Amino acid sequence: MKILTKISFILSLFLIIIVSCKPGTRKSQNQSADDAVKQYTLTEIWRTDTVLLVPESVIYDEKRNVLYVSDMNYEPRLKDGNGFISKLNTDGEILNLHWIDGLSSPKGLAIVNDTVYAADVDELIVMDINKGQIIKKVTIDGIKMINDITSDTNGNLYISDSDANKIYNYSNGQMREWLTEGLNAPNGLLVDGDRLLLASMGSMNFASIDIKTKAIAVLTEGISKGDGIAFTGIPGYYLVTDWNGEIFLINPDYTKVSLLKTIDQQINSADIEFIPKLNLLLVPTFNNKSVVAYRLVEK
Repeated sequence: MKILTKISFILSLFLIIIVSCKPGTRKSQNQSADDAVKQYTLTEIWRTDTVLLVPESVIYDEKRNVLYVSDMNYEPRLKDGNGFISKLNTDGEILNLHWIDGLSSPKGLAIVNDTVYAADVDELIVMDINKGQIIKKVTIDGIKMINDITSDTNGNLYISDSDANKIYNYSNGQMREWLTEGLNAPNGLLVDGDRLLLASMGSMNFASIDIKTKAIAVLTEGISKGDGIAFTGIPGYYLVTDWNGEIFLINPDYTKVSLLKTIDQQINSADIEFIPKLNLLLVPTFNNKSVVAYRLVEK
């Protein structure tokens, strides 16, 4: 009996060792308890008066600690000359509603040094921040409706054209086609290291484009009318909006969580901005004529 007991004990020990060595039963050296997906909520901090005229995009000017908002003034594709840029402080006070006039239907914004750029139908509008005026307007053959803009660390711009299914590059004062295949109503853009993140209205997903090879990889599906993208400042976590009125948190494993849904209230969520040092998410509400600010709070 003692011999049988010993044999049984040895067999049991052997089975435990085999099971513990199976793939997927242990964490890798890079894994820890901190790798668990975190949960967050949004808490409203302020909202502007409803005097903005179809605010589509908002951007933070860190140097001056102010916000710029693009006001489409209704028609997204009409070159009517009634669009403008507003200036706000970070508490939601409108400092200058018509800071820069003379645009038509401005959408995405980008800042490089003392210059702010706006995607305006078929033109890239270049504006001097210090003077508060338009410097020049740049276009290219075949351009239809440019939508969002993002800049890299060298000041190069990437610009989405939702109607032409293209992404342009603007560098050294010249605009050129950068990507013309594999796109379906591209909208939101964000340079993220050696990749370009993309939210699309047509394919309704969140994707990554390798800047060197231009290879596209779908990361998250079911975004619907993908619009704005923002990095939270928390490694691996991004915010992506559905223009219809929903804000998603994209986790490090590229699963998504809905943080806010305003579709039922007919409040849109367009091209967002997130300021990590202030923990402030800024959401242009488009037809609701305001910008709303939220804090991202961990549960």
